[in-house]
Amino acid sequence: MKDWEIYERQIFDKLNEEFPDAEISKNQKIIGKFSKINRQIDILVISKSIGHEIKVVIDCKKFSKVVDIKTVESFIGMLDDVGAHVGIIITNEGFTKSAKNRVTGYTKDVKLKVVEFSKLDEFHFIWDYCEACSNIERPIHGEISWDKNEIIIDNKRKVSIIRGSCDYCGTVHYKCVKCGVFIEREEMNYMECGCGNQFELKEVYIGSGMTEDSITIKKK
Repeated sequence: MKDWEIYERQIFDKLNEEFPDAEISKNQKIIGKFSKINRQIDILVISKSIGHEIKVVIDCKKFSKVVDIKTVESFIGMLDDVGAHVGIIITNEGFTKSAKNRVTGYTKDVKLKVVEFSKLDEFHFIWDYCEACSNIERPIHGEISWDKNEIIIDNKRKVSIIRGSCDYCGTVHYKCVKCGVFIEREEMNYMECGCGNQFELKEVYIGSGMTEDSITIKKK
């Protein structure tokens, strides 16, 4: 097996670990909706997420030099052409500063990521998306950015959560650290996580006419 085949295989295996229920295929061709020609895709992932079908396109670049802005621009064009929701470039040599800047400045609804192969073990293909700003036409809008600090609710029961906000609409989210289940505000303001703990969400006045969410555990 050639080096580039081993490289792709390692990426393919990691995808199967993180998307066990998804349809994952290599060397696929999709007819572009604008170009009307077959577009070659290294790895294609079709996954059900947030109630919608999500199309993830992954380009594996095994180069002898860093990926430049021209490569990123070409990939962006292909993502638009095949109707991808997420695009990921993985390379063994890294990216130029201008290539990384181009990814950061990409403002369309497609989520675009760049990953260095040496850091693949630390990278997760699965992200938490905000359902509050998703709809049928645009299944992915915001990605939830989680705070690093956990909120300890109950030390005795070792109950802790993390707070995050959507990078698109700003909606605040909470998630149980232990089971990973989202804790969302409902009509009665109560939600149970996968551990069986019930939480209560309240709005607390913080002054100057402003309020913020406060989360507490419901005593048993």
